[in-house]
Amino acid sequence: MGTRQPEVREVKEVPIMRVEESIVINRTPDDVFAFFQKRSNDRRWMGSVVESEWLDAAAPTSVGRRGRMIMNVMGRREFTDEVTEYEPGRKVAHRSVSGRMVINTSCRAEPAGKGCRATVTYEPERLPGGFVGRLLAPLTAPRIHRDFKADLDRLRNILEEEQTGEG
Repeated sequence: MGTRQPEVREVKEVPIMRVEESIVINRTPDDVFAFFQKRSNDRRWMGSVVESEWLDAAAPTSVGRRGRMIMNVMGRREFTDEVTEYEPGRKVAHRSVSGRMVINTSCRAEPAGKGCRATVTYEPERLPGGFVGRLLAPLTAPRIHRDFKADLDRLRNILEEEQTGEG
């Protein structure tokens, strides 16, 4: 009689929360991505951002590059993030490396007809407040969706006005 080997199963962790919003902008993906990539633009299109900068201003964007951001979200929050994925002209993803929450975010610019589909994603790895934070997540997600929709509307208005010379 042989000994039976235990069955090994891969367990995929379900995200605590994932918020994703998209909008179509009448600009090329390259135009939209160039705007996303410039940290000084964050204050222009993201309503909660107070400050945003690359820590190494002269370095090219690549995996490992770090930035600093201050936001007014449930109080004033400051954190440092690091680029985790970078596809020139298409996607930049970040992960916070300091601050109270570990958050993964991304901005994507993809062709959509004659324009661009701009998509932002937010996915915390853990929520503050432990069990209570998890209970509140379903109440928090709709607010984040609303904020993302407003941010993307602002982004579209800025970029489409710039294109027509009104901005």
